[in-house]
Amino acid sequence: MAKLEIEIGTTLREALAEFGKAWKAHAADKRGSAAQKVSFVDWRAFSAVMTPKRYDLIRHLRREPAVSVRALARALGRDVKRVHEDVVVLAELGLIDRDENTGGLSTRLDKVTSTINFAA
Repeated sequence: MAKLEIEIGTTLREALAEFGKAWKAHAADKRGSAAQKVSFVDWRAFSAVMTPKRYDLIRHLRREPAVSVRALARALGRDVKRVHEDVVVLAELGLIDRDENTGGLSTRLDKVTSTINFAA
């Protein structure tokens, strides 16, 4: 089971501190949680990335991996160019996996938790 934690409203200082802790744990070969964390400075930044169509794309890949971007676009009833753009963004964030050899698309995510910091 892969888990993703999304934090909204984090400062750069907080994000760097988290990164530093993870780096030190890795350097000391201490295995932390298997959770992946993605931070966004505010709600606008998050919603610019996680659009409803991208959310649908991730859910579709969870149920049914795709052999290519073209096949995924067909399954979603969307334009190939737009799906490709979404795949690039989501893969860069680690939300979906793209096989370099075959072009296949999938996701390992089973669970996403989020924290929204209003005071940040």
